[in-house]
Amino acid sequence: MTLAELPKAYEKAKTVDVADIPVIDFAPYLHGTEAEKAAVAAKIGKACEEVGFFYLAGHGVPQELIDATFGVSKDFYAQPFDGRMKSAATLEHWRGYVPSKLEAEGGTVGGAIETYRFMLDLAKDDPDVLAGKPLHLPNRWPEGVTDFKPTVEAYFDAVMNLSKQLRGAFALALDLPEDYFEPYYRKPVVQLSLLHYRPPVSLDEKDIEIGAGEHRDTGAFTLLMQDETGGLEVERKDGEWIGAPPVKGTYVINIGNVMMKWTNGRFVSTPHRVVNRALKPRYSIPFFANPDYDVTIAPIAEILKEGETPQYEAFENGPYMRDFYEMGMAYLRKPGAKSGY
Repeated sequence: MTLAELPKAYEKAKTVDVADIPVIDFAPYLHGTEAEKAAVAAKIGKACEEVGFFYLAGHGVPQELIDATFGVSKDFYAQPFDGRMKSAATLEHWRGYVPSKLEAEGGTVGGAIETYRFMLDLAKDDPDVLAGKPLHLPNRWPEGVTDFKPTVEAYFDAVMNLSKQLRGAFALALDLPEDYFEPYYRKPVVQLSLLHYRPPVSLDEKDIEIGAGEHRDTGAFTLLMQDETGGLEVERKDGEWIGAPPVKGTYVINIGNVMMKWTNGRFVSTPHRVVNRALKPRYSIPFFANPDYDVTIAPIAEILKEGETPQYEAFENGPYMRDFYEMGMAYLRKPGAKSGY
């Protein structure tokens, strides 16, 4: 779908201002005193309440590893389509390569985007693996792409660790124990994606395709590493769309629907989209920090103010995530076909 086919709401967003999306240095949280950690957590909490987005600097993930991960992603997408399809996700096995499609995950507008999806690899004798559940089967790995598997695994481990540190900061920002969220992340259904957005053939609206249409992220929170192309756009509370261009070496962190419900709306899940308005490909690497399959999510009682009532009902995270993924894979399903669960 192109810009010419969509409402004028997809006009080019305004340039971002740090007052809209702050840049927060995470190094004092990782290496500082308890007071310094609390100060960083307070800044993060403010950004999560007011914007739902922030840039994270000083995160400790080596730039060399980030660059290497972008490198193997580009090598994978440089293959012919038939080569990419050798590791394609299926209705029975949801990890792997997902080609461009008209309907994005969650049913939102999608199009000029390809995905390589990874999740947490579990032991072969794990009950969910033995049961053949599509969200729990092993990662798929492409053949013929040098250093792909070790690079992606190293990066996966790095962002898993960073997401744990961020959970601690979120907890402190909410005046909770730093390890509050850890019981919900024993066997999380996290997802790492290597994304490729194809470039338009011209900058005319009829040629600029939507990469990811307007949406809110489904899970708890997202760690996004962008390349230099840009294209991420965020909706402010006043309805104005602003660009969130890449800031070298920083992650873009945003709150998803699960965390918004967990915090009873205190942290906000903000609409955003991706439009590649450059005459070159865009690559990005989001990590979706989703909790365990078998946990119940409900507004945290300890953070409710006196007289405040829960705005959201409790829900089981597993079926919630399963339904989301099923909707995204529905383009492969024949009418009347049954789920893999």
